[in-house]
Amino acid sequence: MFRNSIRTRLMALVLLASVIPSAISVTFSYLYTKQSVTEQSVKQNTKLLALGESNLSNYLSDMNHRAMSLYSGINVPGSFYTAMLIAKDPEKVAPGSTVSDNRAIISTQLYNLFLSDQNTFQIHLFVRAQLQSNLLLGGLFRQQRNTAYIPPSGSGDSYKPFVEVTHLDHQYEVKSGFPNLKPGTVPVFTAHFPIYRTPSQEVLADLSIDFQLEGLEQIAKSMYNSDTERLYMLNEQGQALYASSPDWVGQPVTAGWSQLPRDQDNGHFSWKNDGFEGIVMYRHINDPLFKGSIIKLVPYEDLYGAARLITRFNMGIGVLFLILGGISAVLISIGFTRPIKKLISFTQKVQIGQLDAYVDAERQDEFGLLTRKITDMTKTINNLIVKEYRLELANKTNQLKALQAQVNPHFLYNALQSIASSSLRYNAPKVYDLIYSLGSMMRYSMNTERTQVPLGDELEHVGNYLVLQRERFGEEELRLSIEAAEDVREIVVPKMILQPLVENIFKHGFADGIRNGLILISCTVDEQERLIIAITDNGKGMTTERLEAIRAGLERSDSSRAGADLEEIGLRNVLARLRLQMSEAAQLRLEGEEGQGLQVTLIIPRNGSLAASEGGDEREGIDRG
Repeated sequence: MFRNSIRTRLMALVLLASVIPSAISVTFSYLYTKQSVTEQSVKQNTKLLALGESNLSNYLSDMNHRAMSLYSGINVPGSFYTAMLIAKDPEKVAPGSTVSDNRAIISTQLYNLFLSDQNTFQIHLFVRAQLQSNLLLGGLFRQQRNTAYIPPSGSGDSYKPFVEVTHLDHQYEVKSGFPNLKPGTVPVFTAHFPIYRTPSQEVLADLSIDFQLEGLEQIAKSMYNSDTERLYMLNEQGQALYASSPDWVGQPVTAGWSQLPRDQDNGHFSWKNDGFEGIVMYRHINDPLFKGSIIKLVPYEDLYGAARLITRFNMGIGVLFLILGGISAVLISIGFTRPIKKLISFTQKVQIGQLDAYVDAERQDEFGLLTRKITDMTKTINNLIVKEYRLELANKTNQLKALQAQVNPHFLYNALQSIASSSLRYNAPKVYDLIYSLGSMMRYSMNTERTQVPLGDELEHVGNYLVLQRERFGEEELRLSIEAAEDVREIVVPKMILQPLVENIFKHGFADGIRNGLILISCTVDEQERLIIAITDNGKGMTTERLEAIRAGLERSDSSRAGADLEEIGLRNVLARLRLQMSEAAQLRLEGEEGQGLQVTLIIPRNGSLAASEGGDEREGIDRG
C-alpha cells in the first residue's frame, strides 16, 4: 500500500529530480576532467620526453666529441695518434730493434679525458698491435700486456662507436691491482670508441670510457616525478641504460609495455597489466652512440588524482542537494496528498453504503473542484439507487409471472430421460439410444453458459446428431468416420461449428437420397500449430460455378444480403464466429467437383498472434484452389 501511494511516488519523483541532475553533472564533470587531464598530461609529457631526448643526445654528443679529440695529432710526431700508428708488438720486433715507450703519451691523454667529465669512472685503452691494456682508475694508471681481453666487436673487425647499457664495473682483465678499489661494486655505463687508421676502417685501438650514473640521472629526473612515475631508457634489445625502479642494473625489461611500435617516433597508449595501470608514453632515440627508447609510466592514480578530488567535491554538493531535495519532497508530497487522503476516506464511507456521507471542499484549486464534483455525483447515485430499488420492487411481480409462463429446458431434458428409462423397461434399447442422443443434443444446444468447448465435445455432439440421421436413412447406408488424436480433442474451439457443416451435407450433398454414404471428419495440427478440421462426404458434390458463387459470397462482409441461401449463411456464421473468438487469420475452404463429393476445411490458428500473413485469396479466408 505504501509502495503504491502517490505520496511515495511524489517523494521519489522529487528526489530523482534532485539526484539525477547531480549524478549526471558529477559524471560528466569527472569524465571531462579526466579527458582534459589526460590530454594535458600527454602534451606535457611529450614535451618533457622531447627535451629529455635532446639533453641525452647532447650528453652523448659531448662524449663523442671528447673521443674525437684523440685524432687531433694526425701526422704530428710524439702525438697520441702517432703513437697508435707506430705501435708494434714487442714479441714480434726483430732482434736489435727498439720499441718506443708510449706510456707517458697514453697516460697524459687518458688523464685529460678523465678530467674532462666529472662523471668519468675509469678509462680503458686497448692497443691492438701490442695487445696492450692501458687502464686509468681512481687517478692510478696501469699498463700491461693483456691477451685475455677481447675488444667489443671481436679482434680485427671494424665497428662503430656505441654505448653499452648500465652494468657493474670491471677492470677489463687487467691484473695489476688498484688499492681500495674492488671491481663489481659501482654501476656504470660504457661508451666504446674505435680508433681507426684513417682514412681506412682498420681499428688501431679500442677506447672504453665508463661513466657513473649521476649525469644520466640528472637528465632522467627532469623528465619524471620520482614519487609516483617511472622512467626507463632502453636500447633496441630491451636492456636498460637507466631505470627508476630499484635493483634494475643488469636486469632485462620484459614487461609487455616495453614492446613499442616502431612506425612512430613518439606516442602513448593505455596499459593494464604487469602490475601497472596507467598511460605509457614513449619516444624513440636515434643517436649515433645509442639507439633505443625513453619510456615513461604515468599511473592512473597520479594522473586522475585531481579529477577524483573534483568528483568528491561535486559529490558533496550532490549529497547536499539530495538532503534538500528529500526535505522538499516530504513537504510537497504531504501538501499534495492531504486532500487526496480526505477523498479516499470519503470514498471508503461510500463503499460501505454511507451514500449520505459528506466531505468539506475547503480548497479552491483543482482538488476542491474534484471534491465537490465527487460529492454531487454521490448524491446523484444515491437518488438513482433509491429510484432503481423502487422500480425493482415493481418488476418482481411481472418477472414471477413470466417465469411461470416459461417451460424450463431442464424439465424437457428430464422428461426425455424418463421416456428413455421407460423404453428400457419395455425392452426397447434402440429407442433408448435415440432418445439419449436427442436429449444430449438438446442439453448441449441449450447450455448457454459456455461459448467455447473442447473439440472432443463438438465431435460427440456431431456423433449424437449422426445417430439420429442414421436411424432416419438406415444404418447400412450411412457411415461416420472420425480421425482425431486425444491431444487434439483437448483443443478448445467455439461451440457449434461442426454440426452446421454436417447438417449441410444432408441438406445438399445427400438431398437426392443416400446410398453407401460416408462422412469423414479429420482433425490434425499442422507444422504452424494450426488446427485443421476437414469434413469430407461422398455426396453429389457441387458444380464449379456454384463453388465460385459460394466463395464469392463468403468474401463479402454483408451476411444479410438479398439472395444469400441458408447454406451460405451457415458457412458465413461459422467463419465469423471463428474469426471473432479465435483469430482473424481463421479460414474456411471449399473443395470438390460435381458427382465427387465435397470437402469443407477449417483452418484455425491456435495463437491469436498468428495474423493472416499470406497474400491474395487466403487473406480473405477463402481458398480458390
